[in-house]
Amino acid sequence: MASKMNVNGKVDLNTFLDQAASLAKSLDASTALLYNASNKTVGFYCYNGGDFVMAVPYSKPTIAHGYSGVIAAGGSVFKVFADNKGDAEFLVKPNAAYVYKGPGKVEQI
Repeated sequence: MASKMNVNGKVDLNTFLDQAASLAKSLDASTALLYNASNKTVGFYCYNGGDFVMAVPYSKPTIAHGYSGVIAAGGSVFKVFADNKGDAEFLVKPNAAYVYKGPGKVEQI
């Protein structure tokens, strides 16, 4: 059963889409799942939703194309910047799963 629900790491996009939403609901309240389908390795800088200064990220995982990972921050939404660039900002909710396809192309599952 555990291997069927493993969507953290290298995983096929279809497997991620089939299983990630239900798995994300069981994660810690300050985390979300993210699949990188952007065709490049991306550093995701995650900030608390109420953080207006954004001097120090809560977490900054690097996720290769074709891999998924856990992103973390605090609040009812997280601010996430792909490669720490302002034009690549998006918001995520905790306990949810997302597919990142590039700047401005993020889908919640």
